[in-house]
Amino acid sequence: MDKKLQSSMSGVEPADSHAQNMVGEVYEVDKRYSKHNRSNEDVAAGLAEMFEGGQGYSKKEVQRLRWKLDIRLIPLLWFNVLLPAMDKVSHGTAALYGLRTDINLSGDQYSWIVSIQFGYLVWCFPSGSLLQKLPVAKTMSIAMFVWGGVLIGSGFVTNFSQLMACRFLLGLLEAPIVPGNMLILSMWYTRPEQALRYGLMYTGLSTCFTGPIGYAIGFIKTDHFHIWQSFFWICGGMTIVYGLVVGIFLPDNPVSAKFITEREKAIAIDRIRVNQTGIENKTFRREQVIEAFLDIRVWLMFLFNLWISIPNGGLTNFSPLIVSGLGYSAQKSALLTIPNGMVQTASSYICNGGVFLAAKYYPKYHFRGVFIMFGIIIGMIAAIFLYTLPITSLHSRLAALFISFFYLGPYIVALSIVGANTAGHTKKVTVNAMMFISYCISNIISPQFFKSDQAPLYPLGTGAILGSYVLSLLTIVAYMLVCWLENRRRDARETAVRETVHRDTDFKDLTDKQNSHFRYVW
Repeated sequence: MDKKLQSSMSGVEPADSHAQNMVGEVYEVDKRYSKHNRSNEDVAAGLAEMFEGGQGYSKKEVQRLRWKLDIRLIPLLWFNVLLPAMDKVSHGTAALYGLRTDINLSGDQYSWIVSIQFGYLVWCFPSGSLLQKLPVAKTMSIAMFVWGGVLIGSGFVTNFSQLMACRFLLGLLEAPIVPGNMLILSMWYTRPEQALRYGLMYTGLSTCFTGPIGYAIGFIKTDHFHIWQSFFWICGGMTIVYGLVVGIFLPDNPVSAKFITEREKAIAIDRIRVNQTGIENKTFRREQVIEAFLDIRVWLMFLFNLWISIPNGGLTNFSPLIVSGLGYSAQKSALLTIPNGMVQTASSYICNGGVFLAAKYYPKYHFRGVFIMFGIIIGMIAAIFLYTLPITSLHSRLAALFISFFYLGPYIVALSIVGANTAGHTKKVTVNAMMFISYCISNIISPQFFKSDQAPLYPLGTGAILGSYVLSLLTIVAYMLVCWLENRRRDARETAVRETVHRDTDFKDLTDKQNSHFRYVW
């Protein structure tokens, strides 16, 4: 490609009017760069032409760039996940310090406070559309800033209705965060690299913040406000500050990133060429939405997310009350939520690290589903003990409760599969929204299994967790089978040698179904 044409496509002005005229003539002659066809291309299409399939740069440059990306992106994306997780456990911690009594909650009203995910449910698809049309990182930054303000406002509620309203708004504002993380990760990393980064981002370490904070506020002695109010104020203030950090330091995409050079941008874009998923396209495609709704793989993963999130919705909010019901004080119960997060983190690191190492040393084989099944079986065994052990088995019940949080590893590996197996930008944002609608539905349903009159054993709730693990196992096996059969069919049709560069499909915003070179991972 002509260097001046490259320059114009990457946003650099030609040096003189002659160059501008030359570029204009090229655009008239070459229909590939007509206004219509350019709208069908990814935002990275121009820079993608600088290198083609690893030609023109060294492995050392790639390693240096990858470290630079990890240092900048992963800590930011990690906090993007941690702060919503802190929000989710905030009401459980507040309940330890008298939230239910102080605002006169009765019956199963606390369960409904936990279940009010309708804001998330209502806003999943609109937020997906916003993430496509607006800068991804800036949209997330604004949502987090406002969300922090609403969390602070939760500390001023005086009744059930007000707290329900705040929870609704928090769900609405949280809707673009995790899908935005998934989009950003898919823009910067190859599919094998994504698994490890998902594991680094998604942990249970929020309890390492909420546990000590929950313990510390127990020392507050005042008649001017309730102790639980300070927990909301602290968490909300942290979220507001961090929202500003995201807006300043998190790039929207590789093309607009300012912390890397133009050459590094081109290398970053060429590296993810093998994903066959593109970077970003602002054109909304109705046909990609329809394809998402008709894709059996999407619906199988929708069901998987529904089942695997049942433990999350129940255990996250009720584990402090379960521990308290075993005879521990409010302060000790807050501290005993920390092992929950440690188990979640261990699960994420074991499952995602295993996927990464398997992809590195055995690239021809698929291991994602295997590690998902491994994590599910561990959680299932713990759920069996939690369901059957008597309340007198204090330490055994605590251990079973902690290990029941092993669901996080399988959930995160499944998210990485969704990101890796979905191509076409409109389809990606649609599928991401569908995944979090299923997550939302699960978090609405699961707290209703924890009946107040069954505390502290909650047999119905623990039985639902056990059932969800069984259904998750069956669903992921079905998903793996469907992907294997489709890859086999495509391999039989495609007789040409597999190449890194495919000019007919690279950065053309094609979906995984439209792109014959695409292969599913499982």
